[in-house]
Amino acid sequence: MGELSDTKIRVIKGDEVIWEEALTNPEETDPPGRECTAAMSADDKFSFGLWKRDVQRRHFERPYHEVAYIIEGEVEVTDEDGEVHVAGPGDILITPKGSKGFWKNLTPVKKVWGIYEETEANLSAYIGPGGF
Repeated sequence: MGELSDTKIRVIKGDEVIWEEALTNPEETDPPGRECTAAMSADDKFSFGLWKRDVQRRHFERPYHEVAYIIEGEVEVTDEDGEVHVAGPGDILITPKGSKGFWKNLTPVKKVWGIYEETEANLSAYIGPGGF
């Protein structure tokens, strides 16, 4: 598929996608899903890929911003205020950094995702010319 941070225009053919086992939390008992990271910025702040999983029921807390385009299936996300959000094929699901809630696949789901990871400001001391 090429380098993740390649700066050239490219097409990733569906039959060329290399699926890997998706990371799971230790407390999860559902079978793991599969994912493919298709591209990543040179500074590792932005990444883009595909994800699919038959069953997933888990609490989440996003340490990054994620935009997901649902290709197949239906997902139900309950936010920390108890509001239920249902997304299906053709829908875009946005979970900002710091979002907390419960994710539940209602059917097997396949999504395209984009993740942006903000870094915290580095406020280390700096002594400039003149001592201040």
